[in-house]
Amino acid sequence: MTVESRLLSLLGMLAAGRTYTAGELGAHFGVTPRSVRRDIASLRELGYVIESLPGATGGYRAHSRTVLPPLQLQTGEALATAVGLSLLNGAGLSTTDVESATAKLRTMLPPVMHKTIGDISTAVSVLPGHEPGVDMTAVMTTTSAIASRNVLTFAHEKRRPTRSETRSETTQRRVEPVRMVVLGGHWYLYGWDLTRSDWRVFRLDRMSEIHETTFAFAPRDHPDAEVAVSSAVTTAAYRHTAILEVDATVAETKAWFPTRTATITNSGDGARVEFGVEDLAWAAVITAATPVDFRVIEPPELLDALRDLGQRAAQVSRTGSTEMVAAERSEQ
Repeated sequence: MTVESRLLSLLGMLAAGRTYTAGELGAHFGVTPRSVRRDIASLRELGYVIESLPGATGGYRAHSRTVLPPLQLQTGEALATAVGLSLLNGAGLSTTDVESATAKLRTMLPPVMHKTIGDISTAVSVLPGHEPGVDMTAVMTTTSAIASRNVLTFAHEKRRPTRSETRSETTQRRVEPVRMVVLGGHWYLYGWDLTRSDWRVFRLDRMSEIHETTFAFAPRDHPDAEVAVSSAVTTAAYRHTAILEVDATVAETKAWFPTRTATITNSGDGARVEFGVEDLAWAAVITAATPVDFRVIEPPELLDALRDLGQRAAQVSRTGSTEMVAAERSEQ
């Protein structure tokens, strides 16, 4: 066994967290304890933290099991890693760490694989205007708080559209984070808002000054996070909520009502569709285009909008234009 191979094997043994004496390691590798001590010194020079424990039961061990031997990836594992790194770019989470990891992955693989990794890394892109705008640090801090059940503090920007402009307001929040959900190209945080004493949904790209505190919290019973986020995004954020019952399965309904635009649930033999709109005239267009039998549940005003849409459609079908002729104007 070469010295390099012995160092890799020694690193792998220490990474398991067990304590080994120099004699045990020497016997395992067929070398003297002095050679083992030189190997340990070589690993330390490379930056690995290896503890020396004194006494009869002492020996060597890796500090807190943080020593990892170099990864040896098979072809499929390397491709999976490359795809994962590319998806980070595609999700708008590109960082210098992603770029450097991709570069290292290329250099460690054979020439044929090198080209494949290069092809994958350039195959995923985000169209302008569709970038989530989420910072990797924000994702890591938020997920850490969720896993540790620590209170998260941040500044949240809430945008309120008006007829003439979009106004924004930034408030400081203290939240018990529960889950992050990705929906419609955006990342959302679902958690218990301590200030408002209620479950809330926050868009991650509108959060700033994100900080994980050391204040732990006990888990609360909570609604389904994915359903809550879907409802907040597809209905609660809009002026009007349209509710339909359609004669189709949930799977069939999702073909023309994507989950990023509507909340779809089972309802008897069919499906219940809830979606939000600012203008009921647009809700009438969406409703009328539903390709199966349906019933309007809410709101009653949607029936008026459908009636107006029907008259407008009839006018266009007769004349090819939305402009009424003079005789029709006089009758009205």
